[in-house]
Amino acid sequence: IQGQTNTALNDDGKKESLAIRYALEKDDISLIFSSPLERAYKTAEPLATKKKKPIICAKYLIERGFGVVEGLEIENIKSRKEKEQSMVLRKTGIQDYRPEGGESLVDVHFRVIEFLSFLLNINLNGVVVCMTHGGVLDILYRVIMREPLSSKRNWMIPNGAFYVLERCNQDFQIVNWAETSHLNRYEILDEY
Repeated sequence: IQGQTNTALNDDGKKESLAIRYALEKDDISLIFSSPLERAYKTAEPLATKKKKPIICAKYLIERGFGVVEGLEIENIKSRKEKEQSMVLRKTGIQDYRPEGGESLVDVHFRVIEFLSFLLNINLNGVVVCMTHGGVLDILYRVIMREPLSSKRNWMIPNGAFYVLERCNQDFQIVNWAETSHLNRYEILDEY
């Protein structure tokens, strides 16, 4: 469970960041937002460098904070402390449960709605890129599709995928969700 632990990109993440750069390098990009966590920021960096655009860190895009259960490796639960953490982790699916030092689903839901409201109120032409995390994307999908926080997730959130939204009046609609074809389209060499 990474949560808000500031981990670096692994080799797969580095390759995905280059595939994203190649896939978007011809787009008219107005702004690039990123979670302040290194794994998101470094994913946006090759595109920002290519487009000569700054990366704007937005706390609204940071992954959900899991507090005391961050760092837990679910597959390797052996100690009593890890078993207690696992019990706390199970409770994090309850929408208003906030683990010690962490956030509830409601907290993240509020952040996502605030960021979407901000995006609705800026006047831009072109593409706005937002580099974020799975927990934020899950809530984003729920907000746009009007899925309750309590519903079981039945949509995919693969790493390195595109999630394309379109602004329509005072709302957003999903144009493309979890697009990964760009990850196989480019021969990624040791450019990173």
